[in-house]
This record gives sequence, C-alpha cells and structure tokens, in this order.
Amino acid sequence: MPIRENAYVVYELTKAEFKKRNESSLLGVLWYLLGPLLTFGVLYVVFTDRLGSGVERYSLYLFSGIVVWNFFGSATAHALSAVQMRAGIIKSLPVRRDIIILSVVLDLFVSHLFELAVLLLLVLASGALAWTAVFFPLILLLQFVFVLGVSKALAALFCVFGDLDQIWSVVMKAWWFATPIFYVLTPDGPGRRVSMWNPLFHAIDLSRDVLVYGTVPDIRSLAIFAVFALVAYAAGSRIFAAISPRFAEYV
Repeated sequence: MPIRENAYVVYELTKAEFKKRNESSLLGVLWYLLGPLLTFGVLYVVFTDRLGSGVERYSLYLFSGIVVWNFFGSATAHALSAVQMRAGIIKSLPVRRDIIILSVVLDLFVSHLFELAVLLLLVLASGALAWTAVFFPLILLLQFVFVLGVSKALAALFCVFGDLDQIWSVVMKAWWFATPIFYVLTPDGPGRRVSMWNPLFHAIDLSRDVLVYGTVPDIRSLAIFAVFALVAYAAGSRIFAAISPRFAEYV
C-alpha cells in the first residue's frame, strides 16, 4: 500500500478511535484531563508539606511528572488489547497491522496534547516558561517513539500470552512508584543511579528541565533516553513483525 494511502488509513483510524472514545461523554476529551488533575490534587495535598517541602515549584514539578507518565500509561494500556479489539479489521481489511497500533497511540497522543496545553498554560502563568522550551518537541518525539515501540510489543505479546494484561498492570504500579513523580531523588544517592535505567525517569526529568526550570537538557540523559526510545521501537517492531502474521489465528 502506498505511503499516501497508509497515511490516510492512519488518519481515519485515529479519528475513529478519538470519536469513539469521546462520543458518549458530555465533556468529551475534558474527561481525559480529569484523571491527571484528580491525581495531582490528591498527591499535592498529601505530599506538598512532606516530600514536596523545599522543592522549587513543586506544583509544576508534580503535575509535569503526572502528565508525562499518563501518556505512557494510557497509551500502553489501550494498545495492549488493540489487536483483540479490532479483530474484524484484521480479518476483513488488507491494511498493515502495525497501523492499528499507530492509530491507537496517536489517538492517546492527541489527548495528551490537551494535557500538555494545560501544563504549558500553568508554566506560562507562573512566569517559568523560558527559551529552553524549544527542546521539548525533541523530548516529546523520543517519548512518542518509545511509547510506540512498547505498545507494539505489548499488543503482539498479548495475543500469545493472555495473562499479560494482569502482569502489565502489576508492572505499571511498581514502575509508578519507582519513578520520581511525586518525590525528589538526592543528587548522588543510589536512587538516581538506579533511575538511569528507567526511561520514564529521563522523559520526566528532561521535560521538567526545559519546561519547569528553564535549563538546557542534560546531554547524557537525552542520549540515554534516545537509546531507550530507539531500542524499544526496534525491539517492539521486531516482536510485532514476528507475531502479526498469525494474528488471525489468535483473534
């Protein structure tokens, strides 16, 4: 299928996913913002005088972490069952199967942009927005590539391992607490050294640097995150390519 036709299919599937997810809701995409805002409210009340004590711009620190994490968590959760939920498309239409995963991730990415708009408005209102925000599109691109790679792997593996959704739910809970979203790592502590192996740490920390604190992103952290993103995409694509020819059997 030519590139133009593939792009059209991606657009139509993404639009359909977005409409389907919001058509039965009175507030539409605003409900997507409700979860992160409620999470922010609860964590801010609980931790602002404890873990957030002494943290510069803790409200923005916390909200930015939740926003970045939420895209990863939501996209991978939806992509996990994407193949199973779209069995009719797979069996009846001659479309590239990885396009289905791309449309799911793009759908959540569009919703993620609304969260980012709220974050940028808050940063702007606080007077913290600096020229370093020009680096954010690169960080966002790397995050998208990383999420797409993980989503491809999960979607394919779930067709083979039916319990993967339960396993992934546990992994996500542990991963949430292992990522400095509502707490701060000590500069030279063991937690920071361990977090070097956590791609979500880099995604969140880099985003905070350029948006909340107006500093140039750490080149080492950016390079590490780029490697994570490319490896995740390559591995996810390989896993998807290996399993996808048998999707019709599994669904």
